[in-house]
Amino acid sequence: MTLLRTIRTGRIGRWMGRVGPSLAAAVVAVFAVGSAALAGAAEPSGKTRVLFVGGDWKSQLPNYRGEKPMRGHFVRREVERAAPGKFEFTLWTSYELLQYGEADSLGRFDVIVVGDIMGQSVLPRLVDALTHYVEAGGGLWYCDNHKAFSFNTKQLSFDAVLPIEVRPFRPYDPNMSQPIVGSKRSKKDAPLCVQITAPDHPAVRGLNWAEAPGLRGAHYGQVKAGAQVLARTQSGEPIWVAWDKGKGRALWTGGVFANDEMSSQFAEWPQFGRFYAQTLAWLAAGSRFPRPDLVSAEAEATVRVDLSRALPAVTSKHFGIHGQETASGARAMEGDDLALYRRLELGGTFARTSAFQGVLRAKGGKRFEFLDDGTDLTTFDWSKYDFKKADAVLADLKRIDAEPVFLYWCPWGRMDRPLDPVQYTKYFAASIQHVNGTPGTPRYRPRLKYFEIMNEPALSPAETELPRYAAFFNHAAAALKQRYPGVKFGCGGFYEWSYIQRVMDRCRGNLDWVSRHPYGHTGDAVFYLHDQYVRHARSLGMKDLKFIITEWDFWIYGRPAFDYIMQRWKPLLDRADECIGTLHYRWREYAEGGYVFGVHGEFDKRYGELPPAWPNPGRDKPITYRYNAFWAMRHCRGSQYAATLECPALAKGPSHRAYAVATRDGGRLNVVVYYGYPRVDLAAGKQYETLRLRVQCELPKQVKAGRLVISRANCKETTEAAPQALDGRRLDVQLDLPACSAVSLTVE
Repeated sequence: MTLLRTIRTGRIGRWMGRVGPSLAAAVVAVFAVGSAALAGAAEPSGKTRVLFVGGDWKSQLPNYRGEKPMRGHFVRREVERAAPGKFEFTLWTSYELLQYGEADSLGRFDVIVVGDIMGQSVLPRLVDALTHYVEAGGGLWYCDNHKAFSFNTKQLSFDAVLPIEVRPFRPYDPNMSQPIVGSKRSKKDAPLCVQITAPDHPAVRGLNWAEAPGLRGAHYGQVKAGAQVLARTQSGEPIWVAWDKGKGRALWTGGVFANDEMSSQFAEWPQFGRFYAQTLAWLAAGSRFPRPDLVSAEAEATVRVDLSRALPAVTSKHFGIHGQETASGARAMEGDDLALYRRLELGGTFARTSAFQGVLRAKGGKRFEFLDDGTDLTTFDWSKYDFKKADAVLADLKRIDAEPVFLYWCPWGRMDRPLDPVQYTKYFAASIQHVNGTPGTPRYRPRLKYFEIMNEPALSPAETELPRYAAFFNHAAAALKQRYPGVKFGCGGFYEWSYIQRVMDRCRGNLDWVSRHPYGHTGDAVFYLHDQYVRHARSLGMKDLKFIITEWDFWIYGRPAFDYIMQRWKPLLDRADECIGTLHYRWREYAEGGYVFGVHGEFDKRYGELPPAWPNPGRDKPITYRYNAFWAMRHCRGSQYAATLECPALAKGPSHRAYAVATRDGGRLNVVVYYGYPRVDLAAGKQYETLRLRVQCELPKQVKAGRLVISRANCKETTEAAPQALDGRRLDVQLDLPACSAVSLTVE
């Protein structure tokens, strides 16, 4: 991976002295070994410059399962074997393209290869940047995988530059989504054969296609006028399509990406690297983008806090982490584990649990056959319930000072008959009453305030399942709201667009809050959709509807993961009165399909699939690239004030790179400033690796002039300077802020 020019030329001494050797060394190491970054343009070499956007966690694995490189690592190796010295690869995760894809960051490459991207996170700035890039002479190769056509709308997709028509993603209406052939094939089924229809095209010419392995499936679409079909399936579907677009070129290859998913067998073809090299050369033919020798630079920036402009209040609930409470089979937080958690100052945060499900299974019954307790919500046969687990979790939540969000899991779609809403409403009522007490009595106290009906219910086919689900929710919520004052009922966790709106349409006043699971979404994309949902709710008269993100993550490691978490805080806190809480998935290490979730280390052994640069930290150690993003915000609580960050050098680009947040919690003032990936200005020939920052703020009257503590965080480490005396009633501090790092200034 290419190092930053600052590191290559040694121009790092100036800011090293300012931020301290420990943090500076960590930042240098991160730039050197982290995911291939936006920063770090290659030296002029005449090679074809390829940006390979390889998706999420697999794109970061040079030695998957100790056996093979994955995604871009694999393609780069095969292309180099086929065409030594002809191509120069830069590897990005999909997050980096979604967050930072803009004209200047893309204009340093001749070809961009994109695969495994979360289409639901595509925003107008990326659509505009890719369209401009291709029309100006760049080559775009869009590759297939299971997320290839996960776009919410045609407008927010790559339709403008692709040679096939794009359909919006409607997972619960499969006939409306992008068509796919061979999607049900297993490894045992006969492969999908590629039939070349344009044998003289430079991308496919001269290769032995008769011996090419088949594909495990392929998306396809209506071919646009002026496009050329390069290959079809044996049943005639056009799966590889190319065209000239403006001064550039674009290619769609259904079924082909790298060495996993649909093209795992195809990638074993000895001529795979040659096919890739020929295709890249054809796509790059129109590129005339400059080869800049970027100079490292500092950008002047000023943060001003306006105490007269109040923003939504911030609580610990906005920084919650899933799975911190004791659950079945998990150890309680204690010792170093608990100390790490306490350092994040999460007292009062949310904890989502399903521990309050107490109804017993019928003797001799199947898995989901529970005892019948009738329909009367005012009387219960408590012998049919067991709440020992609920009581243990409640006690643990009290110990760690967390407020429960209760998820009642139901076997939606797993029964041979529809669920009975009357039966389950009784079960819901028993859980609420066990925790909160009997309504109308002195013992009634809504300790359980947020009740979620089902987790990620499958709503396919939407034509029948969505109305049935809404009817189930409406029956339960209407009855329970009347019976249990102070309890708010929500649902969600399913594929969102446009199903959240359709649930709102049907549930309206029964729906108090929406549960969201925006995995693989940038912070900007999460709240771009949030704003759409809020507008829709307001149009229905649902003025008090709230949102809780009960699970979120991006399936990436290292520096991109740290940046992802830090970049989601600002849009969240701007809407802190509407999105009242979030829960990152999750506190302890947890592997799913190889990917390792978690904020805190659980094991002293190799666990899951991790990049060499970001190994398992060990038991009760922080996973720094996630943990540190929460630590940086540990003092961000209370009343929020408008904070503006003015930086002319960053204002020229459309991507959100830097921000400031100011809060006051009692007598403590806190200002957090974050600067993400360094901005490249091709016209100026500069790469802004550091902000020269001035922070100015009058002290609120509640804050006594006292001491100032400056702390810093990046994906590798955290530092906290010794307190310094603060003279007068004004905070006026100058400091340097390296890219991909945060600074927190606390006055108390």
